[in-house]
Amino acid sequence: MFVESSFITREFREEQIPILENVTSLSVLNNGNSIAIINGIKIYPTQKQILIVPDGTFSRVQLEVSYIPKATKVDDRLVNKILLIYKKLM
Repeated sequence: MFVESSFITREFREEQIPILENVTSLSVLNNGNSIAIINGIKIYPTQKQILIVPDGTFSRVQLEVSYIPKATKVDDRLVNKILLIYKKLM
């Protein structure tokens, strides 16, 4: 049996992320300067976190995201930005 899959990279700036279908692995990279909380897991700026380890299964994933402003210089702009890197069955 042949199963087609592909890696997808998507950037999100808002707190709402659509439901992801047929996901076999999922990593999150925080590209912003605020702390992202994804399904209860804190991810600090520049930190990469694996949320779903590739184990041969696939799932439907719904992520809840919120942001905590990180104390920075007064003149810095708050940037909420995460990068999702996931493998999906096609």
